[in-house]
Amino acid sequence: MNKDWAQYWIGLFADGTDELMTLYNPQFEFEDVNFDLQINNDLPALRRFFEGFIIEDASQSYNKFDVFDYVGDDRLGSFQWTWETKHAGDFLGVPAKGKITKTRGVTVMGWDEAGKIVLERSIWDAVPVFQQLGVVPMFGANQV
Repeated sequence: MNKDWAQYWIGLFADGTDELMTLYNPQFEFEDVNFDLQINNDLPALRRFFEGFIIEDASQSYNKFDVFDYVGDDRLGSFQWTWETKHAGDFLGVPAKGKITKTRGVTVMGWDEAGKIVLERSIWDAVPVFQQLGVVPMFGANQV
């Protein structure tokens, strides 16, 4: 796989759940480290997780993902991305409605011989999100 494929995959989060699900082998490992979420070999559970990214009204909220780096080959790869979102409501218990936040993340992904996803592990930097929402102080160069 490559950066273009990774951008295609991540672009399906906002409104392409049906197509997104076709990219997974029924035998897979999924982990979102930040959410302490692990889903293995359960496509309906994975679909429910992805459906949380669906935007009902783009004028009220959105999710924008951009892949900016890819390292790997067609069986195992790692890619970095940015995530910008306009929140429709609270985010992890923090008031966020109408606020825009942006952060970075990385995904490690593995594919079978047919190109179906068999491994996905993602982690993203939550600190900037909480800083932008005003619940964690900003750190300047002189404060570290």
